[in-house]
Amino acid sequence: MISELLDNRYNVLSSLGRGGFGETFLAEDTQMPSRRRCVIKQLRSSTDKPEIVQLVRDRFSREAAILESVGDHPQIPTLYAYLVRDDRFYLIQEWVEGKTLTQLIHERGTLTDAEVTALLQQLLPVLSYVHDRGLIHRDIKPDNILIRQRDGLPVLIDFGA
Repeated sequence: MISELLDNRYNVLSSLGRGGFGETFLAEDTQMPSRRRCVIKQLRSSTDKPEIVQLVRDRFSREAAILESVGDHPQIPTLYAYLVRDDRFYLIQEWVEGKTLTQLIHERGTLTDAEVTALLQQLLPVLSYVHDRGLIHRDIKPDNILIRQRDGLPVLIDFGA
């Protein structure tokens, strides 16, 4: 867990999840008047081998570049910052309040045909937007689709390093 202000700016509030290469946190931006919430995605190299650290750095840089290029779409989180500190890599992104499609299905059960059709009709333009920029998400799954609380629209997350 990040125990101090990251970059003298981002205050971690809680852990959102942990994966094979890192962890994500809910944080607040202490330098914004609103103290807006954001997500910190921290990636750690699992080794000290310079070639692996460089590979991780390259992939994380690629993810940051992808997020920067597509983050102006209203159904993709905006990239706020990209940081490297002590061989740890951080992406700071817009916090989207909502539930993953996986969580929604666990809570409500199977979606109806009409709900699936509506979801696809709302999500396919996002994929078209990404593909029009020559990019591929590579990990579309229910865990990477957030249903945004304020308007019910699907938001595509985790363009993965």
